[in-house]
Amino acid sequence: MNKFKSFFTFLAFIWLYSCGFWALFRWISVGGIAWLGLAVNALALPVWMILRLWRPARYRGSLREDPAFAAVLLGLAVVLVTDTGKGEPAYLAIYNLFILLAYLFHLSALRQPEMPGVNERFPPLCTVEGQRLDPAAGVREGNIEGLVLVFLRGTFCADSRALLSKLPELGELLNHYNAQLILFSTEDKRRWAHLWRGGQLPEIVQLAEEEEANRPFVAAGGQPLWQRLFRPSTPTAGVCRPGLWLLDGEGFVLWRHLPGNYRTPGDVDLLKGQLSRLGE
Repeated sequence: MNKFKSFFTFLAFIWLYSCGFWALFRWISVGGIAWLGLAVNALALPVWMILRLWRPARYRGSLREDPAFAAVLLGLAVVLVTDTGKGEPAYLAIYNLFILLAYLFHLSALRQPEMPGVNERFPPLCTVEGQRLDPAAGVREGNIEGLVLVFLRGTFCADSRALLSKLPELGELLNHYNAQLILFSTEDKRRWAHLWRGGQLPEIVQLAEEEEANRPFVAAGGQPLWQRLFRPSTPTAGVCRPGLWLLDGEGFVLWRHLPGNYRTPGDVDLLKGQLSRLGE
């Protein structure tokens, strides 16, 4: 299913780019406001996603991607008003709206597998070095009161980058509650280091995608198709399923956030509101 979604997401964005630039060409060559409206309608989502990847801390996403959604509807409205003959621009603009909705609510949707529940012990995970990481043991050895676990989908993901850019804001609260932040990814930690803006980099654990213990937390084949085509040196095709976890001093789950869409991985404000559970 992950490969299916990656393939059709890739096709969707290729179509939107092609339709948008073709509409610009038609607008320049033959004129007509309808073609300009179609260009806005087609390119709104791709341009918005580029902006989010480029400046994740500034351009924050949401379930509906409101700025892109508004631009798509604006382009559609221009086309419907100006294309009185209901020609190609009108049909293509409506089709592009369908692609946007399919991407927002289906192609980017997540089906989370069975995970440890609240008041259950968080399981050990396996790193690419072959080590077995037991968060509960780490809490005991480190003499800390709790753990905040953040699973990052990948450096290619604007939402993971946006979340990472805000995590330094947790510093004071983590110190107050004597808690430790641990990040999980299937990518090498060096890929994340240049994205961190909060002083000392927290621990980043690289998970082995082929290990059975990691299976609930790693989506095999979840890497976008464009990443595999244009960055073939990437060593893994699996990505972490986004999720936020709060563990107590015994390694039991106090709270968890498992999003139903990879574009809504949770945010720092959500974590801030849950850290007080460590003091209860």
